[in-house]
Amino acid sequence: MIKPIALSITKLSTLVGVLGVLIGVLSFLIHFYFADITIPFYQVMCAPAILMLSFFSEETPFTPKMLLFLSGQFIGYFCLSASVLSLKRQLTQR
Repeated sequence: MIKPIALSITKLSTLVGVLGVLIGVLSFLIHFYFADITIPFYQVMCAPAILMLSFFSEETPFTPKMLLFLSGQFIGYFCLSASVLSLKRQLTQR
């Protein structure tokens, strides 16, 4: 029997944040290069990045905008997963 690996909330949330960044990059590249294709749930998958970019002007250059997009994805997915894991841990300890 395989023993599950116990990770701390921070490490697991970091992995989920990196996965969120990968999802964001993949969604962005598909949306950027294949503009005719509509990605289902694009607005949901990239919601943290879209929220982060909503505070900045459309005239922001591409490179800072992409850095904001990626950091928004990471922060959003990290915070969501840390919240869910903390809540789950508190509920299972009772």
